[in-house]
Amino acid sequence: MSSQPKKVLHVCREKNFTEVVEQGEYRSLHFQGSVVQSRIALNEPGRLVLRYTHYMMAASLLVMPRPSRVLLIGIGAGALLQFFKHHLPLCYIDAVDYSQHVIDIAREYFHLPENGKIAVHCDDGLHFLAGQSVAEPYDIILLDAFNDNGMARNIYSNEFFKLAGQSLSSRGIICGNLWSGDRREYARVKKAIVKHSAASVFIPVRQRENIVALLFRSSVPWSSLCPANAVLHVLADRYKIDFKEVSAAAKSTMKLGEKLQCLFH
Repeated sequence: MSSQPKKVLHVCREKNFTEVVEQGEYRSLHFQGSVVQSRIALNEPGRLVLRYTHYMMAASLLVMPRPSRVLLIGIGAGALLQFFKHHLPLCYIDAVDYSQHVIDIAREYFHLPENGKIAVHCDDGLHFLAGQSVAEPYDIILLDAFNDNGMARNIYSNEFFKLAGQSLSSRGIICGNLWSGDRREYARVKKAIVKHSAASVFIPVRQRENIVALLFRSSVPWSSLCPANAVLHVLADRYKIDFKEVSAAAKSTMKLGEKLQCLFH
């Protein structure tokens, strides 16, 4: 972050605490306890700033490089939507957030993108997904649904993961941002993921307590997650994300899984 002084642009202490802070070239949305929920670079809104968003998009695009329909649960400041608008403008996106207040903040302070391809919905993510037609499945379902208490329990739940799996295209994936700081809650969510996916991968974000989870309808496509370095360099140049770091982190989980398998068989 910049060494320049912080400027508080918005504060709301009613019900759910929210704060918008600008520092240098960055503008951030904070939740309770000054937790940074989302951040954009004002001069390059399509460039992802927070490391966990790098991991989410890199992992998703390695497996599903040309998505046509995406569901995003948890809008925040709209950083992921800015990325899609800039890099994947032909992709249709349903963006859902339960808080009208957060959506209003994203519109006023973060230039939330909305157009013929990006539709913003104020709704509970589980309720919204239940109302969608299975005839129009999603290629990627992105979960970044947090509130003052951490991961939103109705989204990171057995019911949601079961329904989300039924809402995917044949090769579609679910990519979720998890928080490992609360071990009991993380274990609950991980158990639900394993139960309602044919295969899953949990990728730790370097120097953070975020874990990016990938859920698949069949086996893990390791060849896609861990391609040749030349492919990773091309993707890094295109999207301004360190694909090599994310791919290496995914590969390390594969090696760990193999070791555990050897221990128990």
